[in-house]
Amino acid sequence: ESTKRALRKGLGSDALAASEGIDTGLAGAVAALGAFGAASVKLAGDMEASRKALTTLLGDAQKAEEMLADLSSFAADTPFELPGLLAATKKLLAFGFASQDIIPMLASIGDAAAMLGIGEEGISRLTNAIGQMQAKGKVSAEEMMQLAEAGVPAWKFLAEAIGTDIPTAMKMAEKGAIDSTTGINALLMGMQSKFQGGMEAISKTIPGLLSTIKDNVRMVMVEIGDSIAKNLNLNEKLQEIADWLTQFALAVKTLGIKEALQGMVPPELIASVFVLSGALLGAAIPAMIAF
Repeated sequence: ESTKRALRKGLGSDALAASEGIDTGLAGAVAALGAFGAASVKLAGDMEASRKALTTLLGDAQKAEEMLADLSSFAADTPFELPGLLAATKKLLAFGFASQDIIPMLASIGDAAAMLGIGEEGISRLTNAIGQMQAKGKVSAEEMMQLAEAGVPAWKFLAEAIGTDIPTAMKMAEKGAIDSTTGINALLMGMQSKFQGGMEAISKTIPGLLSTIKDNVRMVMVEIGDSIAKNLNLNEKLQEIADWLTQFALAVKTLGIKEALQGMVPPELIASVFVLSGALLGAAIPAMIAF
């Protein structure tokens, strides 16, 4: 307060207002940077979780790193965002598709989803149908219906690929006479032919450009988040906190809250908690009475 009086006297009220404005602006900037840092750490954590999942699915950390880099580039060049593409990739790998086939498959599926206007949700639907077909080992009406409902003329693609008409292809599938490899190849080739260029066209629209910007920003934030986590040794610190909370929860369950607090929480921390609680309660009661 004395500083404010000195500023007002020496420089005038405008200077005081400017000083207060700078303080407010700095506080806002610090808060914004804190939020940005937290968001970056969260994105970096999500990326690390995806890296570990891919490593498990592929059985090779180097292959997982390469696939993650390829998917990041693919996402940055298309109207689809990395989280959705990662989810589709993990599904395809879990269904048994080879890692080198994933990006070409996503290109065909992505073109179809873009051209049909069904977006990332559509990629998930098409991926599920193709994955289920792979798991069954044969073409069945259930997955073909899922594809048709999404807008993909699946029976037409299949009939053309095996050189017959749609009713015959349906009868053959009913008897289990068309294996999944034949069916999936027919579908991917059909989608590639009919919907080629779908992602490129959508990527030039405002939603597509915004998606590309978001993916590029996300890549930068992941790098920043990794740096923050490493410099602050966040993994180790968070593990320590998690371990302590596990022990504390067990102590509360077996001994009760009072004994757990006495045994595991430093007295000075307990005192500060009660002081804060009292202050909050003291501020809340008059407000409640006024209300």
